[in-house]
Amino acid sequence: MAKKSNDTFSPEMKRILKIFGIGSLVFVLIMSFFNERRANNSGKEESPMRISDADRLYFKNVRAPYYDIENRKDAKMTIYRYGKRAKTEEVVSVGLSILLNRVKDEAYIFVESTSGEFPIKIRWTNLEDKSKNGELVFEGGDKYSHLAFVEEFYPLILENTLLELWHEDRYIPILEGEVGKDALRITINDYNKLINNSINLNGTPQDR
Repeated sequence: MAKKSNDTFSPEMKRILKIFGIGSLVFVLIMSFFNERRANNSGKEESPMRISDADRLYFKNVRAPYYDIENRKDAKMTIYRYGKRAKTEEVVSVGLSILLNRVKDEAYIFVESTSGEFPIKIRWTNLEDKSKNGELVFEGGDKYSHLAFVEEFYPLILENTLLELWHEDRYIPILEGEVGKDALRITINDYNKLINNSINLNGTPQDR
């Protein structure tokens, strides 16, 4: 009987495959942004995500240096991820990125799962008033779906809130320190300024 081949991977190879898999998933999700409602070609409807030259220049010259930048020529986009976010692959959490569409002169905010898992299920409890609690579920979708989730999620990261993410059949705490929450708050605030305050947000995080 032939000896069974050893098909196990080394820890380093598993890490590389994991990063490649999550990167591929992120690209597919980005492309799904545009599998959406038909655009109005009449020229009468102004996109709420359209950015002016002045706002783009401000973001690129003043805010972009605080971000890690990824150019995706295949999608004709530039992706900005806040530089002080938690970057360790072993940390399971929720992240945000800003996407600049070079073709349409638009900017989008994009919800990322560091584990690559969707849907994203977050259970939350206000630690100052535990009667205030609930759950957010994000299935993914187009740019409007991502924006709607961010608008709902933003107030929770401003408050003293316990956030737990559903991962591998259980809830685990996420964003327990200020670093993780700051990365999300600042990204949302920068995006809000980039699209000229089209999002109605409560509170103003510091720019740092």
